[in-house]
Amino acid sequence: MNKSIIYTFIKWSVRFVLFFFSMIFIILLLTKWINPPITTVILSESISLDQKVNQEWRTIDKIGKNVILTVLASEDSNFCTHYGFDFNEIFRAKEKGFSRGASTISQQVSKNLILWRERSWFRKGLEALITIMIETLWSKKRILEIYLNIAETGNGYFGIQAISNSLFKKNSYDLTLKEASYIAVTLPNPKKRNAKKLSINLKKRAESVRNGANTLRLDGRASCVL
Repeated sequence: MNKSIIYTFIKWSVRFVLFFFSMIFIILLLTKWINPPITTVILSESISLDQKVNQEWRTIDKIGKNVILTVLASEDSNFCTHYGFDFNEIFRAKEKGFSRGASTISQQVSKNLILWRERSWFRKGLEALITIMIETLWSKKRILEIYLNIAETGNGYFGIQAISNSLFKKNSYDLTLKEASYIAVTLPNPKKRNAKKLSINLKKRAESVRNGANTLRLDGRASCVL
């Protein structure tokens, strides 16, 4: 192959990569203060469902402590102490053959906000880089606030407030610890799990989440967002 062609290919590849990450940096910088009007996952769901999805944005101080504590206990108990990656959870997942999830809330935000759902090493690599950018640019409160507003919580539902209104007919701020824990345990698979119709195993899991939430409150591990 002609050397000039190789050089041109490399030059334009580098330019594309720099442009791509520059755009992501700008998006994340703006999102530090401006709520994202859409995410890649919400856009994908809107297209596949052929209808408008349900989402009601709430600032973190209006979401409610019970929601914050149960979601952290369920999804990322070390959220306040890690910098985007929980290596203890990663090692535990590796021991179990990656049969359990190890993604932090920061990683889930990078995936849900900008990337796509299908797993691949390429996507995981991008996810890692974007996670580092998110942890660098945003505060922990902002990361959690965006997660609690863009996470899929049901078929066509995004954010805690939307599913709280739908299932419990109340604002997320008014959810009891038990109700919040029921929603929290659905997050790994919100399309197949319903907080009002949990299996016995998921109810036991919710009880464990409530215990974890109380532990987080008492030992101060949720202090960065409360």
